[in-house]
Amino acid sequence: MVSDSKKIPELDKYVKEGNWTGKLSPTLFGVDVHGKTLGIIGMGKIGQAIAKRGRFGFGMDILYHNRSRKPEAETKLGAKYVEMDDLLQQADFVCLMAPQTADTIHLISAREFSLMKETAIFVNGSRGALVNEDDLAAALKEGEILAAGLDVYEHEPLAEDHPFLGIPNLVTLPHIGSATSETRAKMEELACRNLVAGLTGEIPPSLINESVVGLRVR
Repeated sequence: MVSDSKKIPELDKYVKEGNWTGKLSPTLFGVDVHGKTLGIIGMGKIGQAIAKRGRFGFGMDILYHNRSRKPEAETKLGAKYVEMDDLLQQADFVCLMAPQTADTIHLISAREFSLMKETAIFVNGSRGALVNEDDLAAALKEGEILAAGLDVYEHEPLAEDHPFLGIPNLVTLPHIGSATSETRAKMEELACRNLVAGLTGEIPPSLINESVVGLRVR
């Protein structure tokens, strides 16, 4: 969100190529994050963590759409549940954090981009297949939305001729959501703890499928 709104990649290149010789032209100005409306599609743990940072870090109004209401998030974060179309039409930043299922493939396509504000910034940190990439490229090139930021793609890594690589108002990251030494170490530790728990008959600390409880490893 910050990289898109402040044009950080574009302006970093601008400086390093020696183009910063005076005052910035208004064409290089960014947009404010503070006080804007953040719309989150998928209000799980990660969605709520983003909402917390937006609400208390940037004073943003939080809209969300999810398969079920999240009363705790509404109370603690001041988040407001709205229908999908309403979120797309009202949000200044649209953040997609939904899981990938048969129902969410290409959840965001041409129709959804057409509902967003021309000043909207779209961010996808969930799964690449949830977005129709051709439609996103078209929306950016035709000015239907202001900018976008991606950390995930339908096919990774991107091909050398992928249309995303030629779009200046699109921040493209190489799936770095968990790419820190600290986070990867914690992931490895948790995997080991889950394995040990399974071997000793204990409940794994990060159990997802409760139907495996009681099964023995042979």
